Amino acid sequence: MSIAPEPSTSRGEITLQPSYFSSSLYVDSFREDISTLVASFAEQYNESVRPFELFKRLWTEQGWCWLHLRISDGRARQAFLNITERLFIELLASSEPAITRAVALFALYTFHNTQPSSSTLPIHANSHIAIPTNIYQDLLLLPSSLKEPDHQALAPYATHILSTMMDAQVFHVLPDSTLNAQNPSVLPREVFAMDDQVASATDVTREAGSSAPKKKGRPSKRDKIRKAKEALASLERYVDKNYVGIPDEALPFNIAAESDATRVGHALFGQAPVGPLENYFARKNELLAAVYSDAPDGPQADALRRSNEAVLARLKQIDEMAAEKGLEVGGEGGEKTGLARVEKAVEELRQASGMGASGGILRLLDGAGMDVATPY
Repeated sequence: MSIAPEPSTSRGEITLQPSYFSSSLYVDSFREDISTLVASFAEQYNESVRPFELFKRLWTEQGWCWLHLRISDGRARQAFLNITERLFIELLASSEPAITRAVALFALYTFHNTQPSSSTLPIHANSHIAIPTNIYQDLLLLPSSLKEPDHQALAPYATHILSTMMDAQVFHVLPDSTLNAQNPSVLPREVFAMDDQVASATDVTREAGSSAPKKKGRPSKRDKIRKAKEALASLERYVDKNYVGIPDEALPFNIAAESDATRVGHALFGQAPVGPLENYFARKNELLAAVYSDAPDGPQADALRRSNEAVLARLKQIDEMAAEKGLEVGGEGGEKTGLARVEKAVEELRQASGMGASGGILRLLDGAGMDVATPY
């Protein structure tokens, strides 16, 4: 049934949203509470105890009697009642143990019949209980399934409660549960995950090469904090995995370590890439040999000069664009890096002098564009 629209709550009043009751926060906790109730009943049940009196005592001791006071807002209460009764009903299936089914019937009967019928402000109440037809058939056979000696005392109570509910016509029979006729079709519908679980799940997803679709709109403050934590954790794992102690002789560019604490760096600094470097030199020498195989002023050499000029022009354009934004590009490494060295290397190619005379930018690793042609 639908409920009438209601005014918003007053400022400062906390109201649970309907989606809370279909989420894992409520569903998982409620299932654990039901399991506790069933376990307590099974532990204390014996032939000398009246079953329903024992159930009522446990129902009160474990606080189930206050359950209806959990929510009073109309929309949220409708979801609360529907989900709660559905969680009781799922334990009535024939696949459940007999004592679990009996306790679930007692709980469903008690919960439905203790709904507040009158109050200063009327609150929503369910007049019918939605139940799939396959579970409804299992429920009708419940008294006959309690014929075992250990459960015989439960049969009369189950028969009386079932007949009372049938006489009141409280059941609203739905299609088979395999057809997912209830809304939501699966419980829980919303699964809550802690921030650390989200971060670990994101890492696993990235390692598998897949990514979740991005949310639309601006990221919230919570998303920014979560992403910052993920980035920091990822950086820490990268450092732990790739940073090692490096001996003084293996430090790059002949930089001496000042103390033991500074002798830590990336693993590549401790293992010079000799193989790739030699392969690069071999391929470069083959290219330059092919360029200068004809006359020095041949078409291949002219193409090499044009390529150098094009690269230099592009770097100057990038430098101008960075300057417009107040940035500085390529000036941090002194004479060994930066635009000035590239200009010198290209000029050496033009003048056919220096280390860059036979390659220009291709000779940067050999020392082109530096006053002293010392490879590093």
